[in-house]
Amino acid sequence: MEFYLSVSELLGMTANPLILIFVPIFLFTALAEALLILHRQGTYPWKNAGVSISMAVGHFITQIATHGVVFGIIAMSVYEIRLTTIPISFRHWPSLIALFLLADLAFYVEHRCSHRIGLLWASHSVHHSSEKMLVTTAFRLSWTPILSGVFLFYLPIVWIGYDPAWVYGMVSASLTYQFFVHTELVPRVGWLEWVINTPSAHRVHHASNAEYLDKNYGGVLLVWDHLFGSYQAERPSIPIRYGLLHPRSAPNNPLVIAYEGLWLMLKAGLGAGSMRERLARLWGPP
Repeated sequence: MEFYLSVSELLGMTANPLILIFVPIFLFTALAEALLILHRQGTYPWKNAGVSISMAVGHFITQIATHGVVFGIIAMSVYEIRLTTIPISFRHWPSLIALFLLADLAFYVEHRCSHRIGLLWASHSVHHSSEKMLVTTAFRLSWTPILSGVFLFYLPIVWIGYDPAWVYGMVSASLTYQFFVHTELVPRVGWLEWVINTPSAHRVHHASNAEYLDKNYGGVLLVWDHLFGSYQAERPSIPIRYGLLHPRSAPNNPLVIAYEGLWLMLKAGLGAGSMRERLARLWGPP
């Protein structure tokens, strides 16, 4: 239980200060965006933003409920059979940079799999359910953390010797950065997209247009998309259409947004004519 206690102590020492710092920043950014949109357009999609915030509350609750399983059992078990112990602190900056690169690559792989595997997409589609691109869209996160399998993609980094608290802390830092790329207010800065994720690149990722579909999976770095052929620039001649190809039946109901994708996948799998078709529903492209 030593590892579990160390994570709990770490969270106890750092979670509250981080929340105190970032939650006000998130709320201030969302309010500033709302005021700017109101000034420019005369209206703001308050209902859409409210639904996104309610999705964040549900995500937070389900994360708390599964924290003990992910950290206390799964991550601890992997860390106990690690290949080595990699020292990491701000003084050990080479290992910190290596962790950043490994975690960002793992995010790319996880994100791409979440778009190409039906079971993972059933959870991840929650994030793509908004038909508006606002910073609050970043709050649309899954309520099925165990089924989504997101945490599994980072376990190899734990296995090679990185403390899980640092691994998942790095992932949280990446997600914090990604909050700020969910906006239409920042124009395209093309040269930056050779290196990092930008609002323009992420707008493309959230598009449901055929020309933009399943592109730009990067978290902080966009280098992986250039390396693995999934980069697509935003094109002025093709206005972006946000949301899902098959929208939720009740797009403003948080419960429907959270669980309908999973229900439809299970329903289609149970109605399939053969085991091969059922497996295809789970593991094939959505």
